[in-house]
Amino acid sequence: MPLVVDKEEERKKILRAFESCLKEKPVFSVSLRDIAKEAGMTHPKLLNYFQSKDDLVLAYCDYIKNFMSEHCRTWFREHSPANYTNKKTYMNAFMQYVAEGKEGEERPIATVQTYVLARYNADVERMVKEEFLSWRALMKECLVSVFGEDATDADSEYMMILIAGVFVCRYNGVLSGKINDTLMSASGLFQK
Repeated sequence: MPLVVDKEEERKKILRAFESCLKEKPVFSVSLRDIAKEAGMTHPKLLNYFQSKDDLVLAYCDYIKNFMSEHCRTWFREHSPANYTNKKTYMNAFMQYVAEGKEGEERPIATVQTYVLARYNADVERMVKEEFLSWRALMKECLVSVFGEDATDADSEYMMILIAGVFVCRYNGVLSGKINDTLMSASGLFQK
């Protein structure tokens, strides 16, 4: 009987191996052979899933976008503003989630490296722009669910920028884990 392979699971395994390699080397220095070795497979087998490093990086960008979008959407579904003293406290709790994640959550860890790579690769740049536009639309959807029509495009862009800043600070190990109330006060929306 032929061996049945879950292609999607194999792709995720390769993407996780890519992340592991990025803990040791910058994205520019990681080769497909490095990733294959980390994934416990041969280079030719990896090429069955990703034809090139660019193909793999683009898949990783898509993985980041989908992972974070789904997890943010889920957070807003699972947390009612009624369970918090005010909306600023609620949004601080969301940002705490963005900063720290949940126990056992296997988050993508190389978002910042892909943002840098976007400056040097037009396809990655397009994907990163799509990712940010998707996050802004998602934040608008989530903010409207909490604040109603008071939520503006500027508020969603503000949240997208704040989230990206948290990713950069977390990646560099300089995030204290506390979201500054002054930052959340910058938007009048969170004072209501």
